[in-house]
Amino acid sequence: MLSVIIEEMARAVRNNQPFWTATVIESQGSSPGKPGMKMIVYPDGRTSGTIGGGQVEQDVVDHIKKHRYQTPVRLSFQMSGDFADQPGMACGGSQEVLIEPFGPQAPLYIIGAGHCAVELSDLAARCGFSVTVIDDRPEWCQPQKHPRAVCRLCRSYSDFEGIIDFSPQAFIVVMTHQHAHDEEALRACLGKPWRYLGVIGSRRKAGLLLDKLASEGADRERLQRIHSPIGLPIGSQTPAEIAVSICAQLIAVRNKKPDQAG
Repeated sequence: MLSVIIEEMARAVRNNQPFWTATVIESQGSSPGKPGMKMIVYPDGRTSGTIGGGQVEQDVVDHIKKHRYQTPVRLSFQMSGDFADQPGMACGGSQEVLIEPFGPQAPLYIIGAGHCAVELSDLAARCGFSVTVIDDRPEWCQPQKHPRAVCRLCRSYSDFEGIIDFSPQAFIVVMTHQHAHDEEALRACLGKPWRYLGVIGSRRKAGLLLDKLASEGADRERLQRIHSPIGLPIGSQTPAEIAVSICAQLIAVRNKKPDQAG
């Protein structure tokens, strides 16, 4: 049964579907749930697996639907007295259940697959982002270079229709191998919805690019939302350090910490 639950959890994660797990971590007396029993609960109340059935299981589902827990929580249930007389309950005992949330991963699109992107795709995936890497060079869009990315696409930088799922949840990092390609990619993203849009480069390069777009009529308010230079100012130099600074900024935005997002 546990292997089935794990397989379903993996499938839900791949599909970016939120869920909670409920795991019995302690039981005493004639509690129907035994330590290690596990159940998946979806936002609509559907379940897979079991923590012993009966009223405790239903109460766990009700708690999750009501509170939508964002952090792990332990729930304790005493099955004695009136509670033990409810349908499906054994007579007496107690049960402690650990609830753990598994939210959908934030989609991160890395446009450009070079050395800094290699480091960023690995680190961001380990930090809970669902990473897609886009580059026009086939030799860089390889699983060997970006093993943690869920998708690697060899495409031009002028049109991302059907490639990037533009939405208020989308994170986009532009870091191609040429300044002209950075500008091309930025133009393709600027008028679309996104949560984060950042372009790699020096402060001077970024200023010139944004000034150029503004002079052409781009919305200045949206231009001000673009992160460039990208990443937090930690004095990063190497590709790995640059990835750390960018990923820290992405996490700050994802966690709604604007004072720490640069």
